[in-house]
Amino acid sequence: MTCAQMGGPCTAEVVGATKEEMMANGMAHMDAAHPEMAADIKAMPHDDPKMIAWNEKFNADWETTPEN
Repeated sequence: MTCAQMGGPCTAEVVGATKEEMMANGMAHMDAAHPEMAADIKAMPHDDPKMIAWNEKFNADWETTPEN
């Protein structure tokens, strides 16, 4: 998946063998490349509607993204 597919602003590739690994690697990329956005994400409550919508979209995208 790309950073943009995960809701970020760039096309950097993010990889992971599991959903949890993909999320962790995506967050590590955000910390390094987009620190202000990463801070906003970390400050957002998990029950925020935007976070819930992101999680639903991520899960759907994970299921349809082909393995390389």
